[in-house]
Amino acid sequence: MKRLHLHVIVDSLSRAVGFYSGLFGARPCCAGPTYANWRIDEPPMNFAASQTNRPRGIAHFGIEVETPDELPAIDRALRGRSRTAAGTPWEVSVRKQQVHRKETTS
Repeated sequence: MKRLHLHVIVDSLSRAVGFYSGLFGARPCCAGPTYANWRIDEPPMNFAASQTNRPRGIAHFGIEVETPDELPAIDRALRGRSRTAAGTPWEVSVRKQQVHRKETTS
């Protein structure tokens, strides 16, 4: 299963946890002093919020896949005009092996 990944930067992590937990109907699956992460089944999503010194908004988006064999097709789809037009960093990761490929836009 492919899962959308979205990571946002927030001003207040505690307010974000309250808001997104209510929106998703679930508490974060993991959290720390500066981040929280939700794994949602419907729609399939890995949503992360963090509080950093960066401006709030979208940090990056990505696609999470089950096996390394799926990475080349996703990489091809995210390259070129559609990726650069968005202007937002993206990543592709494999859930079970925790293999990550990141690319940023300038």
